[in-house]
Parts: sequence; C-alpha cells; structure tokens
Amino acid sequence: MGTPNLSDRIEAVEASKSVELASVIAELRRSGEKVIGFNVGEPDFPTPEVVIKATQEALEAGHTRYALVPGEPFLREAIVKKLKEDQGIEIGLENICVSNGSKQVLYSLFQLICNPGDEVLVPCPYWVSFPEAIKLAGGKPVFIPSENGDLDFEKLKALKTDRTKAIILNSPNNPSGLVYSKELKEKVVNYCKENDLYLISDEAYETLIYDDDKFIGPAGVADPNLENTLIVQSFSKSYCMTGFRLGYVAGPAHFIKGMNKLQSHVCGNTPVFIQKGAEAALNNADAISAHMKEVFSKRSGIAFELCKEIFPQTPRPQGAFYLFPKIQEDLLKRFGSDEELAMHILNEAKVALLPGSFFGMPGFLRICFSTSEDEIRQGLKAIKDCL
Repeated sequence: MGTPNLSDRIEAVEASKSVELASVIAELRRSGEKVIGFNVGEPDFPTPEVVIKATQEALEAGHTRYALVPGEPFLREAIVKKLKEDQGIEIGLENICVSNGSKQVLYSLFQLICNPGDEVLVPCPYWVSFPEAIKLAGGKPVFIPSENGDLDFEKLKALKTDRTKAIILNSPNNPSGLVYSKELKEKVVNYCKENDLYLISDEAYETLIYDDDKFIGPAGVADPNLENTLIVQSFSKSYCMTGFRLGYVAGPAHFIKGMNKLQSHVCGNTPVFIQKGAEAALNNADAISAHMKEVFSKRSGIAFELCKEIFPQTPRPQGAFYLFPKIQEDLLKRFGSDEELAMHILNEAKVALLPGSFFGMPGFLRICFSTSEDEIRQGLKAIKDCL
C-alpha cells in the first residue's frame, strides 16, 4: 500500500519562496533573535480607523450572510466611480468582480484565459506568484529578460507566438519600484488590441508613486472601455488592509461573466462586512493615501541614499516601497549567488531581505522599506557592517 500521488499540476508549481523564508525568520525570532524585516511587502501602518469602524458597524448590523458572487452593488459602484475619477475609465457594475485578494483574482484570471500550453508574457522582474498562477492554469509563463528591470518592447514582440494569450504588467513594480512610462503602456495596449491579447495590469501600488502626481494605468492611457485590459487591484497596499484579503478585477463584461461563474464554485463570495470596510477605504482614499505617500516618500529617500553606499548600482525607486540594487561583481564572487548573500545578511546582520532570483533577476536584492526610519537606518548599517 502506497501513498496516493498529488497531481502533476501541483507538483509543477513552486511554493512561494518569500513565504518559505518568512518561516525561517519567524523561527529565528522565536529563538530570541531580533531580526529587522526588509522582506515582507506590507505597510507598517495600522488599518485606517474609518475602515475598522465601517467593518465593525457592518458586523453589528448583521451583515454576515451570503452575498452576491461578484460583490455587493455598493462596493462595485464605488470601484466604478474610483476608476472613472482616477483614470477616465468608462464601465459599469457588470465589469467588476470582487474576490478574496488579488492572488485569488490572478489564479481565477488565468483559469479563464489559458488552455493547456497557452503562453503568457511575463516581464522580468516579476512578482513571485505570477508564473505559478499561470502554471496552475496549465499555461506557460514566457519571461521577457531585462538587464535593469525595464521592459524592452522589442523583446516582448519577439517572444510572442501563436500560443500567446496575454501580457502582464505590474507598475509600480514589485520588486523593482519601477514605474512604466505612459508611452510604453500605450504601445503595449495597442499591441494587445492588434493581436487579440489580454493585457493584465496589476496596479496594487497605484497610490505610491514618487515622481508623478497621479497614477495612470494602461487602460487609462489607451483602453478606457476595457476592451482588452484586465485591471487587477488589491486593498492591501494602498489602504493597509492586508489581513482583510480583498481585491477585484475590472474587465470586459464577457470576461467578468466567466469570472463570476468560476467564483461561484470556488468561494461563493467575499464577506459583506469586509466589503463595507473597503467601501469606506475608497470613500476616504485621498486622506489615507496622501499620508502614506508622504511617509513612504521620505523613507524612500533615506533608504536610497544609505543603500547606495553599500550597493552603488541602486536605482532610485519611482514607486511602491522597494529598493532593487544590483549586487557588485566582487560580492557575487565572494558569496556565489544572491541567495547566499541574502542568507549571509540574515545570519550575520540579522536583517531579512529577498534575493532577486526569487523574482527572475539573479544578481539583485529586494529591500523593502515599509518599516520605521530607525529600522531602515539600523538595518542598512548592519548590512554594511557585515559585508
């Protein structure tokens, strides 16, 4: 008698390396070590009081029963209003599906658009869950290589095949902090329209842009009716609601109809009391995001200047809350790889960060500055001292 095997599908998928490392860090902390965390992409702000209050009031009012699969009308109306005001996008409630975080959105999205062997173009560096969500749908991630994090449009075109179904963009980018230009977004949107491709736009860090006053995504640039664009959004980063696990997708009505069909069998719906908190977040978005942007902008400057002293090839982050320095050749030779360097820093400096190879960019490091100014200074000093 043997143990039954798992499916080929799940065996082909890698566990989240960032989550695996988090368990190592947790064990160090349990043993009494003080570890400065530059590894987790989570704002250190508390969830806004207005969100907490709206959630509590919804619970007290008894909003604890089953809800509509795509989300309650009050939240979808708020999302439609937000997209119109922020980016000039003209859609209705039939273009929105609310899900349990953007991870579920992405998982479901690829289940909808990928047949076995279909390809999705993924620029490097990429968020760790992108390729695995594609694989879980039977698709194939095709990586667009990069020297410094920029997207080369000519490489994108060269990698498209008859099996290509979609291109995914993440701007502001995790892990690089890069913000793609409006010109590049327009090129990619038009290319998708010309070739009947979906453009998946992950906009989780939209409120954290340091060089521009206002975020504008690919749809806002050149696809206001969402003919080809699927906007993937989360309430985690912009509104400090990571534990609420709420996100949404905005896209063509026929796509959302399919999304609702799938979601009806996967989870049914998202909790109404959490949707009430999300509505409050959207209704108070300017006040919430203005404070966060001010704080993170200051932290960005501090972290950038200190990091340059250790890793001279550190680009200034344009958005999100990450530094993505390139490791100099002598350090790579000394430690062998970015993963070994990251482990050395964890063991010797007691600072947790992530190697670029986790994101498809070996030879880089991701340093998250979503912590206090004191910890940013202490952590980067510890890294400098241990090298």
